[in-house]
Order: sequence, then structure tokens, then C-alpha cells
Amino acid sequence: MTLLMTAVFGILQAQEGYQLNSQQHFKVAGTSTLHDWDMESQDARGQATILIEDQQIKEISSLKVLLPVRSLESGNNRMDRTAYDAIDADDHEYVEFKLSGVRNISPDRVTATGQLTIAGEIREVTLRANYSVNGNSVQFEGEHQIKFSQFDVRPPRAMLGTIRTGDELDIYFKANFVPSGRAN
Repeated sequence: MTLLMTAVFGILQAQEGYQLNSQQHFKVAGTSTLHDWDMESQDARGQATILIEDQQIKEISSLKVLLPVRSLESGNNRMDRTAYDAIDADDHEYVEFKLSGVRNISPDRVTATGQLTIAGEIREVTLRANYSVNGNSVQFEGEHQIKFSQFDVRPPRAMLGTIRTGDELDIYFKANFVPSGRAN
């Protein structure tokens, strides 16, 4: 019995709470009738509960990332305002991803499902991310394609509709999580 309790306690101790740190990069890229465009941010917040053994992820029991919409910037204030209006940033301040479950974990890749919320609309998505464990940090990197229309968002337009954004978007992410303390 003591051996079983020690084994269970050891597993619980190895499962740690993590938080997203400043070594992060999020980018949304798309097309328009004028030129390709992208918006970038390094201001997301996030937390996760991850079990690491032998420098590999064994389990992710929770993960959530909040990306402030207005932190996404293109370098063009007019374009930024148009994008914020399209997704109603006044009422929907964040893009959110919340893990629903993990489908597969290999030594360097995770496939997971989760709820992606954009402009108040929630859609189930499957994300694939490469990962690496470096010391006590875990870095995820990947991309995912979505459409504005998937989230009931009309693609942004400018110049009285003569410049139109395409429906397709590529989301790129590089997120570094570091321990925040033991998971509960």
C-alpha cells in the first residue's frame, strides 16, 4: 500500500501548473485584393497543467490561452481599426483557446482539440503543434487555418469596399510555458 501511495504521489507531484511567459509570438495572416497582410502580438496570457517525464509531455490535462484582440497589430493603424471593428473588439476583447482533449502525444508533437472563440463565436478545432521541453519550460509551435465565415465574421473591407480581405486566415503560434507552481 505504501508503494502504491508513493507512486501516485510521485505522479501528482510531476504534474505541474505552467504559465505562458514573454517568449511568445502569435500571428494572423491573410490576403486582400490589394496585398497580403499580417497582424502580430506577443501579449497573450495562458496557463496549462502538464505532466512531463524524461523531457517529454506525457499528459496535458488543461490549457487555456487568452489573446487580447487589440494587441494584434499590423503596423497600419487604419487596417488595425478595420480588423478590430470586423470582429467587434469592443464587445469581444479576446481570442481564446481552451483545451477540450488531447488526441495524440508523440515525442515531439501534440494533436489536441479545443474550443476557439473569436468574436464571441465558439468553434471546436483540432490543433497540431510541435513541442520541445527545455529544462523546465515547454514550447509549442504550430499553425492552423480558419475562415472568417467559420466564426460568422464578415471579412474586413476598406475604401468603400474596393479593398476586400479574403475569407481564409492562417494562425501561427509559438508559445513558451514555464512552471507557475504545482497543479491542484
